[in-house]
Amino acid sequence: MLTGDLIRVRTRKSALLPSFLDPSDEGALEDASWLVELVRHGLVRAVTRGELDEAVAAEAQVRPDHKVLRGLAKTLLDRATFDVEAPIPPPELRETVFKAAAARGPLALAPDPLGRTTADDVLADLSAELGVSPAAIRSCLYADRKEEQRIVECELMEPAALIARYNTGLVQSILLKATGVEVVLESPSAPKVRQLLRYVKFHQLIHQAWREGSALHLKIDGPISVLSQSTRYGLKLATFFPAVLLQEQWSLTADVKWQARGTKTLSLETGCGLVSHYVDRGGYVTREAEWFKERFEALDCDWSMEEGAEPLDLGGRAVVMPDFTFRRDGRVGHLEIIGYWRKDYLARRVELLREHGPGNLVLAVSRKLVADGSELEGFEGEVVGFASVVPAAQVRDALERVAR
Repeated sequence: MLTGDLIRVRTRKSALLPSFLDPSDEGALEDASWLVELVRHGLVRAVTRGELDEAVAAEAQVRPDHKVLRGLAKTLLDRATFDVEAPIPPPELRETVFKAAAARGPLALAPDPLGRTTADDVLADLSAELGVSPAAIRSCLYADRKEEQRIVECELMEPAALIARYNTGLVQSILLKATGVEVVLESPSAPKVRQLLRYVKFHQLIHQAWREGSALHLKIDGPISVLSQSTRYGLKLATFFPAVLLQEQWSLTADVKWQARGTKTLSLETGCGLVSHYVDRGGYVTREAEWFKERFEALDCDWSMEEGAEPLDLGGRAVVMPDFTFRRDGRVGHLEIIGYWRKDYLARRVELLREHGPGNLVLAVSRKLVADGSELEGFEGEVVGFASVVPAAQVRDALERVAR
């Protein structure tokens, strides 16, 4: 993602208009190609982060829009791995050098007639003691500083792909300031709905979902509306965004707290040219769901289990996409696992389930969200509490009571 100083966006009244790059533009392709080659050669020479930054800064000065080259560089180098290359850990080496220098008394800047000790003298003595050349000691002394770390690998890509990733990162950076996001899917298929909601759960986003005709609406709290852990939550929301681009027909509207200009609106839809870099594998599975599946299959009971295929409508006001659906002898039951939710959202969900719940739904609810269980009173289905692992046997017993 881009830092605030690299975001290129225009405002028109209340609208935010990201300045996307055209993947076919010769100037943008030239910038992207230059960067890919710079990093490719940097990998061969194991150059430092500081050397790469200096090269980018020097080149950006002669470009018409320095933000473009620097933004592309940030996008590419975010996919690089830098490491400390030093035969002796730099903090340990610094302590050894400084102690040795202090023991030799005040150091002279250069050799003089009085024969005072210089830094070169100290390093020469330590070189024999440590078995490392004086030059190596100098180069390793601050090798753990960010700008001195050396590039060891990078996810290189074609110039057009780098531009596409930059455009997606531009939107992600804007979403870090969002107060709320609404995604609308037009006539989505069940696998696509499940995939998107799996991403929502995987990133632990606070959300509501409901149907309006053939469209599915998904409303997500933005990081600005979440008072605690807003930075981490904002990163999760931004990381989630490429999953929207996997949908067939979609639109996104986000309310964004934009500098001193108040709240602005970001609007995007299918056909805007953005491309997801996520592999379309059908959706993530949360850790809790994975652990539960393993344990339920180990029970070797008569219930068949499959991932939830269809959203359960709650009176047109929300939908539940169960994590699992169970079948036996014509009877059907569902399980939804609720872990990282805000308590007020859980209260709203339970209120809707009281009024419009299907009756054959089992809720597995984290004990962090409920105290004495009074929050779930009136819910017709079954509730199973859990700490970190959903108890499979209790879910099986609950299915026996509610499945229809």
